[in-house]
Amino acid sequence: MSSFDHGEVRERLRLAFQEIIAETSGGSSLAIYQEGQPLLSIYAGEASPGRAWEASTPCLIWSASKGVAAACILHALQTQGISLETPVSALWPEFASKGKQRITLAELLSHRAGLAAIEPQGLGLSITDHQSVAEALASQVPNWEIDGSHAYGARTFGFLLDEIIRRITGKPLGTYWKLLFQDPMALNLWFGLPESLAESAAMVIAPKTPPVPGPFSEAFGDPSSLTRRALSEPGGLLTPSVMNTSEMRKASLPSLGAIATADSLAKFYALLAGNGGVIFQPETLAAMRTTLANGPDRVLIDKTSFSSGFMTNDYGVYGTGKNSFGHPGAGGSLGFADPDLGLGFAFIPSAMHPGALPGSRTQKLVNALYGT
Repeated sequence: MSSFDHGEVRERLRLAFQEIIAETSGGSSLAIYQEGQPLLSIYAGEASPGRAWEASTPCLIWSASKGVAAACILHALQTQGISLETPVSALWPEFASKGKQRITLAELLSHRAGLAAIEPQGLGLSITDHQSVAEALASQVPNWEIDGSHAYGARTFGFLLDEIIRRITGKPLGTYWKLLFQDPMALNLWFGLPESLAESAAMVIAPKTPPVPGPFSEAFGDPSSLTRRALSEPGGLLTPSVMNTSEMRKASLPSLGAIATADSLAKFYALLAGNGGVIFQPETLAAMRTTLANGPDRVLIDKTSFSSGFMTNDYGVYGTGKNSFGHPGAGGSLGFADPDLGLGFAFIPSAMHPGALPGSRTQKLVNALYGT
């Protein structure tokens, strides 16, 4: 396992974090764990107007939720001895409809199953109605002929994982997370924030600048595009003001609704960066960092790479760690594991930047981590 100068790393990250706080509104938290031990935990700014961000302040992490959800399903598959090459329909018979009977778990987890958006258009479905959304996905035709290409399932992915875990274990994904990981590891990361904590979360702030013009923003501006549909089905566009409501904070939304502290997200990724303790087998950890989909993404209109549920580092999202894996969230949140350093990283801001992938603010911290 590689090592680096902890003092230099801390200083670089503190300086970069201070620059970010000075340039943006709201607040943020940053945490690094290495070999299971805290290396850095810093936070600053306001959780809401007039309320200081504290060490215990949780915040919405948007699609960084997906990496945590993926770890849950991989653990469930490991526990039951189910191969990633198993057809989804073997666990979820209704899924075989409309030519989907041969789609494997590996294809689904790496966004190659053709289910980035709901057919026909699913804007009428509620994002909190798991059963209706799962039934719609099971009964629909794929968005494209399955050919090995991939498209990021911004909303649908969480419903697919949640339903498969329910089929395997009889428990919703949020319950599985709580029983197997959250409670035993004392993690402040929730799929459905308890009502008693609903007012403790930071207020998410909308981007103050428009997206950079380009293929992605052009596609997002077209209501009929796969990009726009994937990022708005089901439930329509979810603004920060919607996500700040008590109802949404209490909802279990594995694709984009987890609420966490940076310390807990980094601690969890440090587990995945190490030997998995007694929780994950080596084969499961290998599946997390082995790229299955690589190249042009039909939704994000950029090159992306995915393993079994995680975004891998083929395009440098996580800096120089060639084996790093994790998941970004809209607006700049990021959690990842670097197995070469045994390190877990988490950055959670309340003020969003435009776009679905990490921007310059998040990249500044990653560069500071690796000294690049």
